[in-house]
Amino acid sequence: MNIFSGSLRQMKSLSFTLCAALLAAVPMTSSEVRLELRLAGPSIDALAHCDEGTHRVVWQATETLGGPWRSVGTSTVTNGLASLSLSPTAASGFLRALPKPTPGFLERLGRIRDQVRESWAEAALLEAHLLVTDWTEGYPDSVAVRGVFSIGDGTVTAIENAPGEDVAISISNMPWMGSQVMQWPIAMELDIAESRLQEAGFGSTYRTLTLRQPVYPGMVEPYWIFGTRSGFVFVGSKSQSVKQSN
Repeated sequence: MNIFSGSLRQMKSLSFTLCAALLAAVPMTSSEVRLELRLAGPSIDALAHCDEGTHRVVWQATETLGGPWRSVGTSTVTNGLASLSLSPTAASGFLRALPKPTPGFLERLGRIRDQVRESWAEAALLEAHLLVTDWTEGYPDSVAVRGVFSIGDGTVTAIENAPGEDVAISISNMPWMGSQVMQWPIAMELDIAESRLQEAGFGSTYRTLTLRQPVYPGMVEPYWIFGTRSGFVFVGSKSQSVKQSN
């Protein structure tokens, strides 16, 4: 995987193509990205020119090339191009783009949601799960994603076993308890939640991943809930707060 990075401090008055800085610690694949920065009024647009076969780009930033790197956004590739708008306060370090051949968690969940709502227009998202089978470090692109939806007094459970596969749907006439309806779209991507988890000192590995808003006092937003070696850790999708369960 080729990753290119350049200093944002150089962006004072002109656009330019970033110099390539291949990071030897990252495994090589056939995917490559050419980064370009352009002034766009008070902000800066980062553009990633991607090889064929790249579906999305995960953007990461750091103050020094030695890291630590933190995810700051995810972009879908359209016609070979992905983009990210950066505020002036972000233009003080280094940026890199990680090319990915498959859709991210929320894109897959959106596809599941669309298929469910083709049959039940009133379907509302209650929970979503990444069905990992062991400890993982970061979102594994190929594992199953499950969504749980309320429909009247019943529940629909829908699973996409791998990106792009047919969605398997099952119906229950029992309500799903303990979760509030989550407003769509979700405000924060999983890649960013993983970075917040690591920055808070809980490591980068987890064995379970659930997206839900529990019916509980003080739970005011959807949370990415990681099952870590330290227990369950909640990352707020709007506030980006990180807290461990009692």
